[in-house]
Amino acid sequence: MFASRRAQRSGFTLVELMVALTGGLFLSLAVFALARDSSRFYQRETRLANATVSGLIGFERLRADLGRAGFLSSPNAFRDPRLCGAPDGTWPVGLRNLASIQLSTPAVKYPALTANGRTPPVVTLAGSYTSPDVYGAKIVPSGNTVIFELSTIEGAGALRRLGNAGMPTNAVMTEAFPLLRVLRIVQNGKEYYGQIVGASGGAQPTVTINMQPPVQFRSGSGIGCGLVPVGSGASTATINVVNFIQYAVRPLQTPAAIDAYKNLFTNSADAPGEAGRTELTRVELDINGEVLPDSEELVAEYAVDLNLQLTAVTSTTGTSDPNLGLLSPGDPLYTTFTGPVFNTLNTPQLIRSVRVRLGVRSREADRTAGLPSGAGQGLFRFNVGLDTATPADPSELRPPETFARVRTFQADVMLHNQMDVLWK
Repeated sequence: MFASRRAQRSGFTLVELMVALTGGLFLSLAVFALARDSSRFYQRETRLANATVSGLIGFERLRADLGRAGFLSSPNAFRDPRLCGAPDGTWPVGLRNLASIQLSTPAVKYPALTANGRTPPVVTLAGSYTSPDVYGAKIVPSGNTVIFELSTIEGAGALRRLGNAGMPTNAVMTEAFPLLRVLRIVQNGKEYYGQIVGASGGAQPTVTINMQPPVQFRSGSGIGCGLVPVGSGASTATINVVNFIQYAVRPLQTPAAIDAYKNLFTNSADAPGEAGRTELTRVELDINGEVLPDSEELVAEYAVDLNLQLTAVTSTTGTSDPNLGLLSPGDPLYTTFTGPVFNTLNTPQLIRSVRVRLGVRSREADRTAGLPSGAGQGLFRFNVGLDTATPADPSELRPPETFARVRTFQADVMLHNQMDVLWK
């Protein structure tokens, strides 16, 4: 009798079982929501970390190139007192505007940047970017060209490094002195510039330039303007290549680069704002200011902001130290240090340092509200969901605005190659 009653009281009632199941369901939902939010947070932070690393690598490339501006080149060819023969209208477009650094407004406006209030400049740098070497050379006039025979005695170390301990081959010379680049010649303290039209290797390596711009030769004795050809004790000169490098925040421009990075864009096709994305790109220009084929590189993905402030010599007073000023893009004097130099009074050679700022956004948006940024601080969030087009139907709803976080990198870069230049 007692055992029967105890058996009747064992187990759970239906109500108890329903309460337990309902409580377990709510607990499972809470655990699932927590796991989902944790996964989303991890993915967002991973995307932001990837943007940070990619941006930092690109920023270091940009900073290194800025620091090399003006290396083995003229900081302002139009006003350089060391240059023998001032540039004129016969000089190739790129060469007549040869300067260590120039900034210009992009020719094309990109909707996503415009909608976020960004107009990053195009930065053009000049200097020897392919090699730190100069090569001893003897000058040989030859009709409408000038041939430079690379000396195997003076500057032989640089020449043999070029040829891997031997004399360089035709292929090596063509790669080291490619066509449509600028050749800088220094002799007796004077500088000259020419357009490379050929290079050959072998027992007597040579580099050839044409007469555009015209090459000036010295007549008579004494030290003055003009190259001295073979036959004089002062006939050995030094030569090096000068490159034009250009950075811009924009989509890739050349078919070769678009094809090279196509897998990158395919894997990101589903991200919001992908159609209007921009990158920090780097290209090399020829002597005429045209983009060289196969030279475009994607330096930093999803770049959305680029800004440069200058520390420059604003005035000099007698023998005292020059006065320096920090100039922002809105300053009236800013363009006098960053604009074209041909037939102008612009003085990029007086820039002493550049404060450069680069902003890159994460691949996907993770905010639904913007965040205002202070003056000179760059972007904090970038609107990737803003529809700038006017709907055909006024009643049509626009897609919601979504914002991606922005990482900003900033550094002060000294222009060591023109630190002692005071001429105007």
